[in-house]
Amino acid sequence: MSDRGDLLARLTGAVARATVGSLGDRLCAAFRDLTGATGAALTVWYGEPHRVTLAATDAAAARLEDLQDVIGEGPGHTAWSSGRIETGILPRTESLARWPVFAEAAEEMGDHMVIHAVPMRPWERRFGIATLYRTGPSPGLLLDPAQLSFLADAVGAALIRDALAVEEENASGPWGSRAQVHQATGMVIAQLRVGTEDALALLRAQAFAQNATLAEIAASVVKHRRLDFPVTR
Repeated sequence: MSDRGDLLARLTGAVARATVGSLGDRLCAAFRDLTGATGAALTVWYGEPHRVTLAATDAAAARLEDLQDVIGEGPGHTAWSSGRIETGILPRTESLARWPVFAEAAEEMGDHMVIHAVPMRPWERRFGIATLYRTGPSPGLLLDPAQLSFLADAVGAALIRDALAVEEENASGPWGSRAQVHQATGMVIAQLRVGTEDALALLRAQAFAQNATLAEIAASVVKHRRLDFPVTR
């Protein structure tokens, strides 16, 4: 069996053996296990307003995605733009100099950590980012860059049909939380008469200031009506 065939067989087997969680959850866990990472997250449409983190294997992986979503910089954003695997090492090293705000926030997570952001590009279509992190004395992954990219593309291909449901009105799970971000953005636009990018930036600023996720801020605006954006003139 070819190297790629073996990786696909192992991915298929890992997903098939898992009996709990959504397809995204099972693919994320399989990706983590096959790469030898400590944790993983899968985020689609990474640099777009409708970006969604479909799955994260643990709280640290979810936190890394939340930080990059709120701050707007980090390995994932650069990987989305460059189309290449991007790597950063914590505590802060020269590898994180490109992302100073993200590095400062991520350092609060503690332990030595190596972060890998791997583009998912099934059929050469830019689709999302698979983020891996590894802690401990041996921070390397089990796959080389070519294998890592192929596996990420395969995971993206498995997810792409579900991801196209992002516009469904009755979306639930991660899609539903992102729909709430869209609704909150619209409310800020209506209140302040600003553009979409400005409204989303203001929501991110609130999340950063309150050390919250964007989804939590959106819920405060839309569901709980605890947050608005008064204008001082």
